[in-house]
This record gives sequence, structure tokens and C-alpha cells, in this order.
Amino acid sequence: MSITTKSRTLISRPAAVLLGSLIAASGAAGVLTATAAHAEVVGSAEVSPATGTDASGISLTTSKACPDAATNLIVAVKGSGFPAEGQNVVGNSPLSTYGSTTDGGLIIPLSQTMRDYANTAGFTTLQGRYDFTVTCRTAFNGTSLGDFTAPIWFTSNTAYRNTDPAGPTATPSSSAPTSTASPSPTGTASPTDTASPTDTASPTDTATPTDTALPTDTATPTDNATPGGDSQGISTDVNGGASGGGKGSLAATGTDVAMVGAVSALLVAAGITVVRRNRRRDEFTVTDTPNV
Repeated sequence: MSITTKSRTLISRPAAVLLGSLIAASGAAGVLTATAAHAEVVGSAEVSPATGTDASGISLTTSKACPDAATNLIVAVKGSGFPAEGQNVVGNSPLSTYGSTTDGGLIIPLSQTMRDYANTAGFTTLQGRYDFTVTCRTAFNGTSLGDFTAPIWFTSNTAYRNTDPAGPTATPSSSAPTSTASPSPTGTASPTDTASPTDTASPTDTATPTDTALPTDTATPTDNATPGGDSQGISTDVNGGASGGGKGSLAATGTDVAMVGAVSALLVAAGITVVRRNRRRDEFTVTDTPNV
């Protein structure tokens, strides 16, 4: 019986070693699977404030909520001076601990400053880019259900900003929005001059003035007086009064009174001249009488 027992004991030990090796290999495969799942990025996060110092309080805001299966999160930081796998800055904690944005994003304040985290990691110079990674998970399973990343850049040992000082590095893709609705003039509504002014009311001289009332000389004066001082031929009949109704009156003949007066004056002057000449002739006549 003892021999048989020893034989069973010797056989069972190699079997136990083989079983242990299989279990170990299985565990290693599980670790590798968890590590691969940890790299799934489901969104981005932003560091606030946008600029600050190594002693500034920092908070992270994710672009949306963690996946529905997640109940907890952790936060790690990587970069110059920190371990390659990153250094935890927020331990495993329930999602309900943190506030959220209107879009469902998580607001995660960090309990320490970058200078504190650098001191914990054992270095003094902060430089270049650092990435914070928010990992959504469950309370007892470290497998990532989704990661959010938030970068910052230290432009000196004490100052940082949340945008790349070298400018954007992302190459624009062909999916960038293009202007497919650029307005182009078609000229289908060009204004036309359909109401050109026309001169339909040119002024015409239809009322040419005419001289219909030309003065006529109907009372040509006549010189009926013979030279020598006679006043024969001049009618002085003014019968009929001022009304001109009598025959032979001045008014009835239409003779201009002013013209008649002028002619009378000329006749009187001529008469006076003749009389004076006759007198002078008599004065200068010398009678030749013989001397006694």
C-alpha cells in the first residue's frame, strides 16, 4: 500500500506543477487583454484654467459622460519626469463624486498641483507636453471602458498653457466642410430701361402775334391857304357844338385839332412876314423931287 501511495504522490506533483503553469499563462493573457482595452479613447478633456503655473489648482472637464457600464474612474498623468506608465493623480473613485456639465461631461478637480506631482515623482523641472488620462471603469475591474485625454504644455518650469505653443499639428482631412452653396450672380434680373422719357409735348408757337391795329393816317393835313396872307379855304364853321353832330364841324370831319392849330400858326407867321416885308420896302423907297 505504501509503495502505491508513493507512486501516486510522485505522479501527482508534476501534474500540480503543470496545472500551475497553465493558470499563470491564463493570468498573463488576462493582463495583456486588459492593457489593450485600456487604450480605447472615447473623447477628449480640457484643462482649466487655460493658462497657469506649476502651483495652480487644476480641474479636468470631459467632453461627455463615461459609458453607461462605468461606475468609477481614475486619472493618471504622463510626460517628462513621470513614469512611462503614468502616475495616478486621482484614485479609484465613484462617478457620483463629481459634478457634470449640461452635455453630461464630468468635472474632475485635482487635489494637488503639478509641482506636487513632480515632487512625488522625484524630479524638479516641468517641461514640454503632459497628458492627463481619465479612465472610466468599474469599482473592482481595472479594465478601461473608455478614456478621455487632456494635454497641457509647460513653456517654462513654472508656466503652462492648454494649447500647443507651436500651433495646431493636425493635418486637415478631406472631410473638412466646404462651401457648396457659394452664391454666384446669374444676371437673370438685370434692370431694363423700359420707361425711356419721350418728348411728346414740344412747345409750338401757335399764337404768332399779328399787327391787326396798324395806325392809319386818315387825316392828312392839306394846305389850302394861298401864299400872300389870304385865309381863304379855311372853314371856321363849328356848328353842331362839341358833340360833333353838325355837318362841317371839326369833330365830324375827323381833323386833328392839334394839326389844324399848327397849320394856323404857320399861316399867321407867314402873314406877319409878308406884312413886314411890305413895310420895309415902303421905308426904303426914295422920292426924287427937284430942288427949287
